[in-house]
Amino acid sequence: MAKGNRAVGPTPDSGDEAVLLRPLAFAEGAGLPLALWGVLARALSGHAWTDQEVSAFRDRAGELLVETRTSEGAAYRLRGRGARSDERQTQRAITSALLAEVPLDREDGRRDWPAAAPYIVDHLAAHAVAAGALDEVLQDSEYLVHAAPQGLLRALNVPGSSQGALRRSIYRASAHVHATASLSERRDILAVDAARHGETGLARELSRDRPWRPRWATGTMVHPALRLTRTGLGVDAVACTVIDGRPHAVTGCYDSNVRVWDLVDGTERLVITEDDGVYALDCVEIDGRPHVVTGTCSGGLRVWDLGSGAERLALGGHKGWIRAVGCTVVEGRPHAVTVGEDRLVRLWDLVDGSERARMPGHTEEVRAVAFAEVSGRPVAVTGGDDNTVRVWDLEDGVEQYVLTGHTSAVYSVACTVIDGIPHAVTGGGGERTARVWCLTDGSQRAVLGGHTSWVSAVGCVDLDGRPHVLTAGGDCTVHVWDLTEDTQRAVLTGHQGHVDALACTEVDGRPYAVSGGHSAPPRVWDLGDALPPVAHKGHTGTVQAVDAVEIDGRPHAVTGGDTTVRVWDLADGTERRTLSHGHRVEALACTTVHGSPHVAVGGCCGVARVWDLAAGSGPRDLPGPDHRVEAVSWADVNGRLHVVTSDQDRTIRVWDPDEDVEDPLLVDRTRSAVRAMEPVTVDGRPHLLTGSDDAALRLWRLTGKGRRVTATVQTGHHWIAALAGTVLDGRPHALTVGANDTAVQVWDLTDGAQRSTLAGHSSGVLGVACITRDERTDAITLDGSGTVHVWDLAQARLRETVALPTRAQCVTAVGEGLVIGMGNDVVVLDRNR
Repeated sequence: MAKGNRAVGPTPDSGDEAVLLRPLAFAEGAGLPLALWGVLARALSGHAWTDQEVSAFRDRAGELLVETRTSEGAAYRLRGRGARSDERQTQRAITSALLAEVPLDREDGRRDWPAAAPYIVDHLAAHAVAAGALDEVLQDSEYLVHAAPQGLLRALNVPGSSQGALRRSIYRASAHVHATASLSERRDILAVDAARHGETGLARELSRDRPWRPRWATGTMVHPALRLTRTGLGVDAVACTVIDGRPHAVTGCYDSNVRVWDLVDGTERLVITEDDGVYALDCVEIDGRPHVVTGTCSGGLRVWDLGSGAERLALGGHKGWIRAVGCTVVEGRPHAVTVGEDRLVRLWDLVDGSERARMPGHTEEVRAVAFAEVSGRPVAVTGGDDNTVRVWDLEDGVEQYVLTGHTSAVYSVACTVIDGIPHAVTGGGGERTARVWCLTDGSQRAVLGGHTSWVSAVGCVDLDGRPHVLTAGGDCTVHVWDLTEDTQRAVLTGHQGHVDALACTEVDGRPYAVSGGHSAPPRVWDLGDALPPVAHKGHTGTVQAVDAVEIDGRPHAVTGGDTTVRVWDLADGTERRTLSHGHRVEALACTTVHGSPHVAVGGCCGVARVWDLAAGSGPRDLPGPDHRVEAVSWADVNGRLHVVTSDQDRTIRVWDPDEDVEDPLLVDRTRSAVRAMEPVTVDGRPHLLTGSDDAALRLWRLTGKGRRVTATVQTGHHWIAALAGTVLDGRPHALTVGANDTAVQVWDLTDGAQRSTLAGHSSGVLGVACITRDERTDAITLDGSGTVHVWDLAQARLRETVALPTRAQCVTAVGEGLVIGMGNDVVVLDRNR
């Protein structure tokens, strides 16, 4: 059997031999195993070839074949490229034949994907997409779980029908997490993402054999335009280029590495290591080859060949931080413009490395550069900390004019043409807006004001033949604007960190964007799928707190995030009410007062508020000093419920919600800030349990006079970040979470003894709650890996885990279900019976 790369041997001398070779012309990867070769030969020819006949032909046609040994046995493909006529029709026949080879489960009649041949699991997607049948295959929910992620993701990048668009989006939403996860973890993650897309039926299918299933979830962090996410990679600068005919992204990072990766499948092609953190770069073609120009935080400036990774030039650099690099063509030669901490704009010839011009003018650090053509001459547009935008003629190195209007530092600049006229778009550091400038007369055309934080990155692109700009920044979103009408077309969500870098390009003729940040791994977006409006409900910032209460006899979840408190009907996820706190919500607690549901809310503004949730009345302010409210709770004081707040100034205040007074009922200074509070009953009496920065767990009695702290337990945590109270074996207990600790401590509040430790989390625990079911108490813990842990609390034994698409930070139990704050989203899980 020939196995090398020798020339093609004799060709078949009969029609039968050509038919037998035809399946191998369509083989993917290492090739077809012998059994499937026979299956496809029969499917494509209609002739009942036996496996023995195929095997005999293999031995006879050895010179035409390449045999590869795989972990599953031998695989075969043609040595040369075979004829692929009628490809779509042939691929459809192949797809059908491969699907028919997947065994059926005897009990439910579903395809038994774990029993499918490895070739089918790995390569069915490639055949199906070539047949135009991938969206039909995706309707099998079990295929989503068992398909090889790399092959399926590659196939999903080929545009499909509207029928399969939703399932494509569900699979891609967290592919960077579930692609390397176990099958059970992938099932959990896909089920939650299905719920985030509103596909609760699919969520139930996916999780039918898991201990927990999603009831519903909000979807503010998913978007159908997402194509892939690169994990484990911070981004401080990004540019796009084409290498060997394929689109690539080039990213720079504070870790001194420049990474080059394929925009289609996310594979890394090259890593270039600089001498210092790379915060600026751009791509350029020199002598017909792709290059990148990099600038570091110590002033280093180099030119690298992206084909070989070799350094081509080391330029003079700046004094101090290089904040931006841009590449353009001046008088037919590639040039770079660099700006930075030394307030200079410098122009470099990239062929010989000479400095062509040095342009002073900015009075503070320069942060951004972009290019345009004005009146037939190339110009650079720069912005910086002096709140100005300046336009420079690149042929004579002279400042043309200054654009004023920004009231804060200009972090980003991009250029485009609107109605035949060159324009610049600039993003401000403190204005939450982007501004559009006409470059022919210096006038301001528009102010784009959709962000809730600073705008640190902008990028221009043509969509549907019209100029658009992408803006991004501190609110972790990317906004898409139509510059002809100055209207917002879309908001791309999903980043969980500030977006500091943007670049636009084309992939297979479609407009794409790459976005990322120092703490936001880069994401790749198909902008063709960004423009249709996407209906989102829910928070636009991280859900920091969650609780539950009954309203009109129905259980509701109450969540706090961004600057709002939202009330959800737990049955179906209907958002019943949105309450504006006006400042970032840090904590909340619910209870029923005089038969009416109430919520107490605290946040960064130093003011706690109380709402009546049934009537929606309020808020009633509980004013404190100008310090963040770290925690809120309800506590029994002389038989009546009162609000308890803990401020950053190390003070606990007790408020009577029935009294219209400006001052709290009780005020107590504490040794350190209280981060968590929980009402508990000890010895038949109501107490307040607190956890503090000094790692102490304290019991408070808020009735009567005298000493209010009745017991103190030193936990050994660095500080207590969260706690939960429960009853175990008839005795009150507390569960405590320490900062960055990977274990939860369980304390008996009757005698202050530590009962057990819930250890084994892979990263720091972020949230804890307790749930009682069938006279058994379970502890629910969340860790930074995005995993929900369910513990048998009596035995301190891990019962089960549920994988989430991303890190969750708060949880509460409602009946037998869980309400989880996961990033900006709310996820409700039910136990499968």
